[in-house]
Amino acid sequence: MEGDWKGFVGEWMVKAGMPGGFDREPLAGDASNRRYFRVRFSEGDLIPAVLMQKNAGEGFKKSEEAVSGGGAGPPGDPFILIARFLLSKGIPVPSLYHVRESGELILQEDLGDHTLAGRLSGSPEESETLTEKVLLLLVSLQKISWEEELPWLSGRRFSRDLIRWEFEHFVEYGLAGATESALAGIRKAFDHESELLARESSPVLVHRDYHSRNIMVREDGSLGLIDFQDLLLGSPFYDLASFLFDAYRSLPMEEVRRWLARYRELAVEEGVLPGSLSLEQASASLFRHAFQRNLKACGRFFYIADVKGNPSFLRSVSGTHRNLERLARALPDLAPIYGQILPFLRKPSGEQEV
Repeated sequence: MEGDWKGFVGEWMVKAGMPGGFDREPLAGDASNRRYFRVRFSEGDLIPAVLMQKNAGEGFKKSEEAVSGGGAGPPGDPFILIARFLLSKGIPVPSLYHVRESGELILQEDLGDHTLAGRLSGSPEESETLTEKVLLLLVSLQKISWEEELPWLSGRRFSRDLIRWEFEHFVEYGLAGATESALAGIRKAFDHESELLARESSPVLVHRDYHSRNIMVREDGSLGLIDFQDLLLGSPFYDLASFLFDAYRSLPMEEVRRWLARYRELAVEEGVLPGSLSLEQASASLFRHAFQRNLKACGRFFYIADVKGNPSFLRSVSGTHRNLERLARALPDLAPIYGQILPFLRKPSGEQEV
């Protein structure tokens, strides 16, 4: 693949009439089967680009089966299809410079190195301004009409089967020492939660990983969105839950409630939420989705360590555990199920949670 990427980048440079040579350096990637590199060009005035290279399949495809219900998948590489669609709708995702339509190699715009998580950590005084931008971006995504240009999304939903699959993923990787009797009770509770969560009407576009490490902050303060290839249809509160109950950063509950109220205001204005939806009802939906989301993330972090041999996400397990506790206190309906799983919550072996 070494010579292949060079030929690929070289093709683009020839087409664009760009002189000079180039080289690449690895970037920190996500937990998927993609690797990322920053491509630097020898001509000093050329802005770097990001090369995405797909490796062999990661062996985590059961969730895709649950997403599609066994139906037909997208007619091409999801990243490319979704990127082109979102760009056409004004959503700030990286521009695509050059692609292999299979998705094996993609050269794209470089959004820089500053994630929202890093920016907020280094400049907490920007929290109000940046959070407002995050909510505006989320509502802009959710109000997009997708039916005509991405009809295949109609079969790609946060269905009861997918929600239940994600609960089971947590049972497999996020629990330890539970008896068969305890597991039966937990699974029964998860069945009930899956039914409740799947009842959400008027589905919108869901990023599926809308958190502070997938939102970039550019030099001019504008935002960019990455890691969007798992886009599907689901509740407006799923991505909001990902952001407000992020495993990588913790917001006080009073801040969560304040930003939920602001989101509801924006979403009602844009027709994403009905005006009849009360703040109390919105809170219950948010907390339920956040609870499920953090269980999924907890199981996923252990899966990445156990199966993929990457323990770097284990330090974030404690964030999911704290969120589960806070959510059980915030929504009494969640307290019983939290009480069932609490004695068996798995902690990273040999590590102190931070």
